[in-house]
Amino acid sequence: RKAGRQQFPIVMGAIAVVVNLDGIGPGSLRLTGPLLADIYLGKIQSWSDPAIKAVNPDLTLHDLRISVVHRKDGSGSTFVFTEYLSAVSGEWKAKYGANTLISWPLGTDAEGTQNLIRAVHDTKGAIAYAESGQAQRASLSYALIENKSGKFVKPEPEGVQAAATSIDWAKTTDFFASLTDRDGDAAYPISTAVFAVVQVSGRSEHRYRRVRDLFRLAFAQGAGDAAALGYVPLPKALIDQVEQYWARQAPVGN
Repeated sequence: RKAGRQQFPIVMGAIAVVVNLDGIGPGSLRLTGPLLADIYLGKIQSWSDPAIKAVNPDLTLHDLRISVVHRKDGSGSTFVFTEYLSAVSGEWKAKYGANTLISWPLGTDAEGTQNLIRAVHDTKGAIAYAESGQAQRASLSYALIENKSGKFVKPEPEGVQAAATSIDWAKTTDFFASLTDRDGDAAYPISTAVFAVVQVSGRSEHRYRRVRDLFRLAFAQGAGDAAALGYVPLPKALIDQVEQYWARQAPVGN
């Protein structure tokens, strides 16, 4: 805001935890946040580890090495994933924190999403993270992740919407709020929002309205296209909040 800009959400999404395990289909494997952090810390190294078996009593998990895969380049997905790890693991938060670029303690580097997906496809025992839409298009198996209510949730639109509706957006500044690890039985814990940043200072009211109307059209007619790409449209209540924000922040003049 000090730079004369606005920030508001335009779509939302989920970061899926994907695996390559024989006989384990999408939504079959369950993982808790602390388990996931311990895997990426290198403290859990086998799929037959008792801690993993304890939350998957009905699955046959072989003594196969866990091959951790992560992004090498800076990535919004990495930020959201490590923000979640920081929320559920004090050790991860203290050692690595949340960032778009991480000095990973172990694992295989992958430059870009497509190389990450290829690495998971090519490696038995692999685990990684990716936007849910990209993971689904690549036919990768995803894990259910335990949320704060103790429910294991899929990286699907309903879970992201539930995470978003748990936030009182009216009390935020420029919609700054994290969707990770939110309350609610249905909330998917590795959810995120995609933001637009619009220059307001130095722009005419007419030009600002043209930009605003473009986003308004996208909200009204673009939900299907967003969903087809794996994104989640904003709930109507949140769109209403964005509309109010526009009205309060609009420049006045020619």
